[in-house]
Amino acid sequence: MHKHILIISAVFPPEQVTSALMTYDIAKELAKKYKVTVLRPRPTRPIGSHFDNADLKGEPFETIMVDSFTCPESRLSGRMRESCSFSKQCVKYIKAHKNEIDFIYNGAWQLFGVYMVAKAAVKYGIPYLITVQDIYPESLLTGHHYPKIVEKCVKCLFLPMDRYYTSNAVKVRTISDEMADYMSQTRHLPRNHYEVMNNWQNDEDFENLPVKEEGEHLTFAYVGSINVHANVDLIIRAFHEAKLDNAELRIYGGGNRKEQCMALVEALGDKNVYFGLVSREEVPTIQAQADVAVLALPKGNGGICLPSKITSYMLSGKPILASIDKESTTERYILGAQCGIAVEPDNVEALTEGFKKFGEMGKDQLARMSENSRRFAEENLTRKANLPKVIGIIEDAINKS
Repeated sequence: MHKHILIISAVFPPEQVTSALMTYDIAKELAKKYKVTVLRPRPTRPIGSHFDNADLKGEPFETIMVDSFTCPESRLSGRMRESCSFSKQCVKYIKAHKNEIDFIYNGAWQLFGVYMVAKAAVKYGIPYLITVQDIYPESLLTGHHYPKIVEKCVKCLFLPMDRYYTSNAVKVRTISDEMADYMSQTRHLPRNHYEVMNNWQNDEDFENLPVKEEGEHLTFAYVGSINVHANVDLIIRAFHEAKLDNAELRIYGGGNRKEQCMALVEALGDKNVYFGLVSREEVPTIQAQADVAVLALPKGNGGICLPSKITSYMLSGKPILASIDKESTTERYILGAQCGIAVEPDNVEALTEGFKKFGEMGKDQLARMSENSRRFAEENLTRKANLPKVIGIIEDAINKS
């Protein structure tokens, strides 16, 4: 009889976000050898999306849509309620099927969600794996300037939850060496308790992309959400200050800071900055038509993680200009692959110099960076390179249980 794997996924197709697509790939691959059940909430991401039919038909695994509270808006209270509501329903399922479940892929919402599922798994003796995209509770504090006493209280309240579900997991999947090192040191767990596997996207979306059309403008592009963590206003100011001849900045995406950024462009009177919307399916093609892709994260936001935007930019074969934390995974990848320039975060002068350096580059140098970017992505950031590693961890845990 096939082993039964329960996958708990806070996001899942038809939601077109990176975590949803990766979990779908994991479920589909595991279903080749095991009975797989996926618990997921009603689809809501990205915010503003509408899903007329979220039922997945013809898949080799069972999907159960849990009737729980959802909050796609970035509100702390709503997100906490969403996390607890979804995981409460998942815990009920685990209790009802505890004798049938051999392994749990715990992809609930952090912190509360993962903790609740982990407690149920421990109670019923079911091994589980967790995957960490952002480190909590630290991520609650990043980008803010709370008093030290507030930061201390947040860590005292929430860090025990993280320690509980990480220490009881058979393995913790992280997305960078820096993240694994940091968690090992701060959670006081052996480094080999953490497995590093890069995120991936739909590899096929980035195949046979159109060749960049020759034009008189050097085109910089930002593609993604325009929110407080994206620092798009910094990108706009730095591009404006660079005063490059025959260059343009194209910003694709939506978000709660878009109107503010558009107002900034109007106030600066810059006629070479353009805004547009793009569907997820169009992202690879849009990026392929840029000369340079741009990324800017506030200090502390990119230190130990790898933004999914980097994966997308590199799969599109783009040179990258990044305003990012020093000694971060992103900086290491860009410099190691020799595919771009990384500058100090939150520093408009440094980013301006980055724009200028690209403005001085010849076509041959840009072409080499493009080739390096795509080659690095193919070797490190694809489904082919990373999915077997995740499956291997799960199968190893199942065989030992």
